Amino acid sequence: VHWCSGSERIMMNNKQLFRIMHLLGSLHLPTIAAAAASETVANDTQDVLITDMINWLRANGSFINDKLQIRRIDPDDPTSPRGIFALESLEEGETVCNIPWELMITPSENRDSYLELPESERLDCGTINAVIKEISKSESDMTPYGKYLLSQPRAYTVGFWSEEGQKLFWEMTADEKLPPIWIEDLLEEWEEECDGDDENDDHLHAVMLVKTRADYQYLVPFYDMMNHNNGKTNVAHKYDPYKGDPIDKTGYEMVTSKPILAGEELFNSYNHCTICDQYYDWFGTPEMFLHFGFVEGYPQRWLFDFARVKFDLDWKDGDEGTGEVVVSFLVPPSKKGMDLLKKELDRLDKFGQKREQSNAEIPENELKSLWEYYDAMHDALRYALASNATLVDDVWSMGDGWWVKDGTLKASSAEHCVRQWKETGNDEL
Repeated sequence: VHWCSGSERIMMNNKQLFRIMHLLGSLHLPTIAAAAASETVANDTQDVLITDMINWLRANGSFINDKLQIRRIDPDDPTSPRGIFALESLEEGETVCNIPWELMITPSENRDSYLELPESERLDCGTINAVIKEISKSESDMTPYGKYLLSQPRAYTVGFWSEEGQKLFWEMTADEKLPPIWIEDLLEEWEEECDGDDENDDHLHAVMLVKTRADYQYLVPFYDMMNHNNGKTNVAHKYDPYKGDPIDKTGYEMVTSKPILAGEELFNSYNHCTICDQYYDWFGTPEMFLHFGFVEGYPQRWLFDFARVKFDLDWKDGDEGTGEVVVSFLVPPSKKGMDLLKKELDRLDKFGQKREQSNAEIPENELKSLWEYYDAMHDALRYALASNATLVDDVWSMGDGWWVKDGTLKASSAEHCVRQWKETGNDEL
C-alpha cells in the first residue's frame, strides 16, 4: 500500500515541529525566492527534507531518473500538494527509480531472513518496529528518509482520528453499514498482534506510516511519493515481492508503462497496480479513503454489501471534459438492492444537515475529510439510483462471493475480505 502525497495536510503540533527543525539544524537551507516567502515553516521544511533525501539516495546507490522532479502540482500555489513530474519525455519501459534494499525500511536484513521471522514479525509488526527504531534515532544517526517520515502529517486517516471525529463518521455510515468497514482494525492489530503502545505518539505515527505507505512489508523512499490515479496510471513494478522476486538483490524498481510527455505527472495505482491482485476486486474508493486518507477522483469503485450492489463510476469515454459520469454495474443490480440504497441516500440527506452545525471538538482536518467522503458517497448513490440499469433478482440467490460475479476475480478467495452485513430484525445481508 502507499501514501498519496496529494492528501498532504499540516497537522504537526509545536513539539513535533520543534523536533523536526532541530534535526534540520545542521542542514544548509537553500535560498527561498521572494514569491515563496509567505510559505509556512512546515512547507519550507518539507522542501529541504525532500532535497536532502534525494541527494542521500543518489549518493548511496539509488537510481532516480534525472528527467524527473518533485514539485507542487500547482507551482503557483504554495499549499498545493506535491507530485513527481517529467522534466523531459520518457519512453515506455524507461526506469523511473531503483532503490537498494539497504536504503529501504524493512523488518529484516534480507528477504531470506524475513521468511524466518516469527509470524507476528511477518505481519506489519516487524516493519512498524523498524520505523519506530528509525524515527527514534538521534539527529546524527537518523537517515534523511527517517527525518522525512518523522515530518509527515499525523493522524490523517480515519482509523487514527479523534474519538469525536470517529463517532461522527460512524454516524454517517450507520455504524459501518455503509463502507468503509473495520475502521478500528488498523490500531487493534498493532495493540493485539504486536503488543504495541497506543499511548506513544511516535509509535502511533509509525503504525500509520506503515499502513499508508508500505508496499508488502517495505517502506521505499521516493517510490512512496508517487500519487494515485487509476485513470492516468503510467508506471509499473518491474519486480513483484509478493511472488518472491529477490528485491534485496535487484532493488525496488519502477518503470514507465507508457510514454510520458514532459510536464506530465507520474501516477501509480494503489489498488490496480501490477502487483495489486489481492486488491483488484473489492478495494475501492471507500477502502482508499480508509487506508490512505483521501477521496480518489474518477474512476471510482463502490461495493455496498448490505444491498449487494457493486459498480464503477467514470467520466464518459474516460474524458472529464464531457462532464458526464457513467455508471457501470459489475454485478446485475436488483430492485431490493436499489431500494436499500435509496433508503440510505435519504438518511444521508438528513445527516448532511450537520455540515452547518458547529463541531468545535472535532479537528478541522477531520471534518474536511469527512465531508469530502460524504460528498463522494452521496454522489455515488445518486448516480447509481439515477441509472437506467435493468433490475433482476439473481444477486440474492448467489453465495457469499456475489460481488465477483461478472467481475475480475484476480486473487484467491482467501485474499479477499468483504464483510457480510447482518442487520438485526430482518433478512438483509
